[in-house]
Amino acid sequence: MSNCHDLLLNDVYECPDCGLQLKIIKECRDSGEPVDECCGTKENCALICCGHELVKRPAAHAMA
Repeated sequence: MSNCHDLLLNDVYECPDCGLQLKIIKECRDSGEPVDECCGTKENCALICCGHELVKRPAAHAMA
C-alpha cells in the first residue's frame, strides 16, 4: 500500500500470518490533512502485523 490515503471505506485488510482483519470505517483522506502531512512518512502509514504488511482482502471475502 502506498499511503493511508489509499485506504477506502469498507476495505478490509488482513494479516497473512494470523488472519487479523482491519476494516476501514473512516477514510484518512477525509481528515483534511494533505497526504504528505497526514502520517509524516510512508513508513508511518504501513499496517504491520506479525512482521508483514496487511493485505487487502477481495470484497467477496471481507468480514461483515
